[in-house]
Amino acid sequence: MIFRALLSAAVAMVILSGTVEAAKSKPEQGTISKVEQDSGKESGTITVKVTPKKKKTDTTPAPTATEEKSFKITESTKLETVSGKKKDATTTPAKFSDLKEGSGVLITSDKKSVDSVKITKAKKTKTKKSAA
Repeated sequence: MIFRALLSAAVAMVILSGTVEAAKSKPEQGTISKVEQDSGKESGTITVKVTPKKKKTDTTPAPTATEEKSFKITESTKLETVSGKKKDATTTPAKFSDLKEGSGVLITSDKKSVDSVKITKAKKTKTKKSAA
């Protein structure tokens, strides 16, 4: 009888911990391709070009095609500008108007809403030098 109660409690804990982990998603990193601000508000929608990352256990090459994802930014979303290198990075509060096309962003969200957006410098693309 006691064993059954302990077993059911353990199963419930495993199920609940799985749903908590599912609610937390990995941050999306990409480059802003389109910004649509709501009129007169510090909110709107941004479209971000995201390159899917290769999983560590996957042996196939990472896909090179980018996909566009739209995110709804509300007034409760925390916007920050990140400057400096990784170890010396500093964050300062930002406004929706600081979101510009071509800027790099790191978006943290759950399935329903965007929690925070960190604005970074866009990564420089490498250009091939032609032999002339």
